[in-house]
Order: sequence, then C-alpha cells, then structure tokens
Amino acid sequence: MKKFLSAMGEQLTNFINSKKIDEQAASKSETVLRNIDLAIRKQAGVHVIFADKSFTGDIIKYDQERGQLVVKNFRKSMSTIIRVADIKRISLVPNEVRKSQILD
Repeated sequence: MKKFLSAMGEQLTNFINSKKIDEQAASKSETVLRNIDLAIRKQAGVHVIFADKSFTGDIIKYDQERGQLVVKNFRKSMSTIIRVADIKRISLVPNEVRKSQILD
C-alpha cells in the first residue's frame, strides 16, 4: 500500500508541475505574439533571439498559418525566416539603432 500511495503522490506532483510549465509557456507565447503585433503596427525594427542565434531588422511578413516570421536586416541585404515557436525573446529596437546601422 505504501508503494501505491508513493506512486500516486509522485504522479500527482508531476501533473501539478506540468500545468505550471504549460502556463509559463503560454505566457511567453502571448508576449512574443504581442511584441510581433506591436512591431508590425508601429513599423519598428526588432531584435529576435531564437534557437542559438539572434537577428536584428524589420519584419517583412508574418505568416500566422505557418507560424513564421520573415525579418530583413536594416540595410535590406540579408533576410531570415524564423519559426515563431523557436523565438525565445523579441524586443523593439529604437530608431537610433536603425539609423546607425543604415549609416555604417
């Protein structure tokens, strides 16, 4: 009986902890989507950290069906396609950074 109760307690603990992790992931996903929407509306540059890379530029296209984001750097010489699920962090870039990178 002790083994049974111990196993049940362990399963219950895992179940409760998984809900917390899911809530944190949902919160992070909402923040990422909110920042993408804000950047598109303001036509602002973004700095995206995804997988083990980062990219700074303008959002060219956001494909909601495929969950992809197309970002082109400020000089318009390079672009990348980023899966929204891979994004760890996204933030808006001040206009001064955009101007300085175009001038370099």
